[in-house]
Amino acid sequence: MESWNKSSADGEKLEVFDQLARVAKAMSNGKRLELIELLAQGEHPVEELAAKLGMGVTTVSAHLQQLKQAGLVDTRRVRTSILYRLAGDDVAAMYLAIKRVGMLRSAALREALASYLSPRGSEPASTIDPAAVTSEMTVIDVRPRSEYDTAHFPGAVSIPLEELAERYGEILSGNPVVVYCRGEFCKLARDAAAWLSARGIPAMAMDEGVIEWRATHQVDLDATA
Repeated sequence: MESWNKSSADGEKLEVFDQLARVAKAMSNGKRLELIELLAQGEHPVEELAAKLGMGVTTVSAHLQQLKQAGLVDTRRVRTSILYRLAGDDVAAMYLAIKRVGMLRSAALREALASYLSPRGSEPASTIDPAAVTSEMTVIDVRPRSEYDTAHFPGAVSIPLEELAERYGEILSGNPVVVYCRGEFCKLARDAAAWLSARGIPAMAMDEGVIEWRATHQVDLDATA
């Protein structure tokens, strides 16, 4: 039996942990985590992602390359465009695991989220668990239409937040109203629910969104594209 080379084994073990750290490092940036949330909604070219994040295309491209090199993001070419997408639902699950630990262990994160989600100048919206939503409720998706077209909550109606003021008359009166968006860290649903409630249409915001559903498969999303 050949003699065991401890130093070689130690070096190989370190390489394993270094490669794991590379994956973790790819997610250790706020903008890259936000990109993962956006890519959980569907495919996007870098120009759209840059516009949603309010960042330059070159900067967003660099973040996407780090995610891709770590195996967390895939691409495909459509004519002259490169579309970015999550490599799989397990990436959304990884994001969700980080979020759960952060929300449980970090008071600073909980405080920052509460401050961010609080509507300005109106009462905070009530929230509802997706499991409590029934077929008698009117469910509204306030994400951009392109995200709705990729996948959405079964039976949801698309009314993007920027169209809500013009289209809220389309909401059926008498039915409980539920609004949702990208995920727990997305405030579109809470802003919309608070805005509707202030105008006499009681509405609740789902306390989860598409990224949580992709990660846990608690909701079978409908796709129209």
